[in-house]
Amino acid sequence: MIALWLFGLLLSTTPLPANGQPVVIEPHLGLPQITIPKNNPLTTEKIALGQMLFFDRRLSADNTLSCAMCHIPDQGFSNNFITIPVGYQRRKGRRNAPTLLNVGYLTPLFHDGRAKSLEEQAWGPLLNHREMANPSPAAVIAKINQIPQYRQAFNDAFKAPPSKTTLGQAIASFERTLIAADSPFDRWHYGHQENAINQMAKKGFSLFSGKANCIRCHTINRESALLTDQYFHNTGIGIRGNKANALDLKKRDLGRFEITGNPTDRGRYKTPTLRNIALTKPYMHNGRINSLEQVIHFYNNGGIANPQLSPLIQPLHLSKNEINQLTAFLKTLSSPHVAALIENIQPKN
Repeated sequence: MIALWLFGLLLSTTPLPANGQPVVIEPHLGLPQITIPKNNPLTTEKIALGQMLFFDRRLSADNTLSCAMCHIPDQGFSNNFITIPVGYQRRKGRRNAPTLLNVGYLTPLFHDGRAKSLEEQAWGPLLNHREMANPSPAAVIAKINQIPQYRQAFNDAFKAPPSKTTLGQAIASFERTLIAADSPFDRWHYGHQENAINQMAKKGFSLFSGKANCIRCHTINRESALLTDQYFHNTGIGIRGNKANALDLKKRDLGRFEITGNPTDRGRYKTPTLRNIALTKPYMHNGRINSLEQVIHFYNNGGIANPQLSPLIQPLHLSKNEINQLTAFLKTLSSPHVAALIENIQPKN
């Protein structure tokens, strides 16, 4: 199954490497070469093991939740139908589940940037009491050690038994292969295919990179585009209702401030990538906005006033027609490879 999934989607046309040999991922048009940590080279065995772990409900404390239940493959590796995922014993989380598509390019991770690597990030949901609610890494490893299939898979991938380090490395290896670009925008902008997007979307890109200045945070470079600056900004999302100057202390979500303790980081959250954005609703860190048009209206109005509001957030004065054009552009950022990726990684009975 792993060979079928990698073949034609992520790798060059050369044969897959022998067991234990590094896998080289060929980036889609519009993406740079992905950086692989020297201490965790990709191999087919690690990727296959990470995929097993990603879909396995036994990784949660009560054997009911897997990573894939919040990052649902056929919902853009996010969750389209609830603003905040529900975890262990129906406990509600704090933030919207971000997409995992192209997550291997992103750092730091989580909305507040608390994880520096995918290897570190993998353990966050496993130990969070609202999510998978395991009491400790040792409890997770002890459970995995009781499963013969996993003992063999870890030996194949690492020549070692399961550990906190190797479990994080396996899940991270799988997640780095969730690449999806070569979008209509990429084919037009980087592939110079004039008919790849229509005139309405082209006008939307002019607004994106000009009057609306979305490109200031959702960056596009000469040869590739992650469509995020990977920084943190306060847009006003997190204000209670429409009451200005009052961050939502009741829910105790102060964004980046919770990590840094810096008062200027109150209400700041990481800029999300816009790649595949039409597939990954609802939007914002709290899932408050349900459509791309509503997102644009939010920014068109200048966000929500508060003491730490980013100076980059200003009223845009876009007309209804311009909002439609900008929406049309955002829809060209969806990769045509997502459907095949999803089909080939779903567990087979």
